[in-house]
Amino acid sequence: MSTIVAVATDLPPTYYDQERLSTEWAKFFAAHDLGLAPGAVQNIFRNSQVRGRYCAFGLERFADPLGTGYQMEDANAIAVEMCETNVNALLDRAGLRPKDISLLASVTNLVAIPSLEARLMNCIGFPTHTRRMPFVGLGCMAGAAGIARISDYLAGHPSEAVVLMSAELCSGMWHGSLQRDFLALEQQRKTDPSRDEIIVSNVVFSAIFGDGASAVLLVGREHPLAKSSGSPRVLGSRSMLLPNTTHLMGLELLDTGLRNILGAEVPVRAKAGLGEVILGLLKEHELGIGDIGRWIVHPGGPKVIRSAAEVLGLPESTLSLSAETLARIGNVSSSTVLFMLEEIQRAPPPPGTYGMMVAMGPGFSQEAVLLRW
Repeated sequence: MSTIVAVATDLPPTYYDQERLSTEWAKFFAAHDLGLAPGAVQNIFRNSQVRGRYCAFGLERFADPLGTGYQMEDANAIAVEMCETNVNALLDRAGLRPKDISLLASVTNLVAIPSLEARLMNCIGFPTHTRRMPFVGLGCMAGAAGIARISDYLAGHPSEAVVLMSAELCSGMWHGSLQRDFLALEQQRKTDPSRDEIIVSNVVFSAIFGDGASAVLLVGREHPLAKSSGSPRVLGSRSMLLPNTTHLMGLELLDTGLRNILGAEVPVRAKAGLGEVILGLLKEHELGIGDIGRWIVHPGGPKVIRSAAEVLGLPESTLSLSAETLARIGNVSSSTVLFMLEEIQRAPPPPGTYGMMVAMGPGFSQEAVLLRW
């Protein structure tokens, strides 16, 4: 058992409503005579149920984007700044100093080598011997999986404190990779109609993903902060990987830059994975669906939220936090479930309330974490 003592989040200063973003993409498709009609592009944005998103990279250079190398360099610098803000906030709230943290862990979809926590150690005075644990390749699932794996670590180091940080700057892909990819795909589709599916997938990505950063402080059961009032305990976790589904979700590195892979089968496959991982974890703890008082289900998109509600036999209103988070900030990949957890912590549920955190990622895989306040 571990305890989540504090959560901190940060958003870039620039916000765009969905109509503004869809208009820019429709103009781009019209200007380059791409295969998908501008009106169809705007319909995908409107059907995303996202009201707007925060972006680290604005629209100023939308039509004249920088190269991928420049984008990644800038994105990593911004990510470290946001992580620094969040980690300092965690330490202040908990009354801890950098030397009190035994392990720094990080998750991100950015190409970050050295990893984010290594870069952060040059900004905050952590001891040079602080352990580090970067998680790679987990995508949207990484926030939940990070909490699960750190809790496993704390089971063997019960007196220690660990910080997990997440930074996702999806708008960095807008400026360069996506534009170049759309132009390349348009040429390819003239001889290969299957490219149409990738074009639509790219538009969906453009419509739902946003930017943000988050961090959580976890402590083992023997740490002085383990009994903090209103803090959820991690009771257990469960992982699930659906065989032969690696093609459904991930990132590809192409000559044009990075391409997000988001297969059309994801909502259907999510049903099978979510059902097994959630029900299996509940059975381990002799609990049922009705025992869960707070649901933190990663909002991969409207169809994923509906699929989760159907497989669990719950009304969609039960997952209102997922829908509202998607509408407010979009899908912020690994950070999203941590934004949701912070929202719950503004008014923690009564002691004894069970919670379930679950997210999906490349593999195609799922991670569920059982909480109790």
